[in-house]
Amino acid sequence: EVMGNARFCLVPRGRAAWSVRFFETLWAGCVPVVLSDHYQPPFDTLFDLTEFVIKWPVSRIDDSLVEFLSKIPNDVIERYVEAARRVRCWYLYPPPEVSWLGSWQSRRELEQLEDEVCPGLSSSRNAFMAVAEVLARRVRPTKAGRTTFYIPDPNRGHRPTVTDEALMPV
Repeated sequence: EVMGNARFCLVPRGRAAWSVRFFETLWAGCVPVVLSDHYQPPFDTLFDLTEFVIKWPVSRIDDSLVEFLSKIPNDVIERYVEAARRVRCWYLYPPPEVSWLGSWQSRRELEQLEDEVCPGLSSSRNAFMAVAEVLARRVRPTKAGRTTFYIPDPNRGHRPTVTDEALMPV
């Protein structure tokens, strides 16, 4: 409730490599201000985090942070909040379908969440799909394709070597 009344929500470094506070801020309606030099919010390859996150250097956590934040115009803050609102559903993991079996109340809550806040949460716009998209973008061609071969090359101490059709190292 307190976060929902704030324009900015601080996201300090957590005990681990991540902080739940980041995810909370996306739902609180405030601009996340990440205070960790090493924390990189997830899905930065899917979304331009600079459109809805402020990341501030730990070495500059002093009065200059408050001064900087206080000078950001309201229309800029609203733009950040709206950008966060557009992507926040991608940070949710929907419950497995079996979790609501026998509980029509749970099923209704999920339907209401999809109808009012996160259309497509169960099927397409969720953290499972975001992770799959990030991994798909990392796929790179293998050296061992249809036009490459691999042999223990006697010219290289019989080390495994990827070659072309002429058995020349690639």
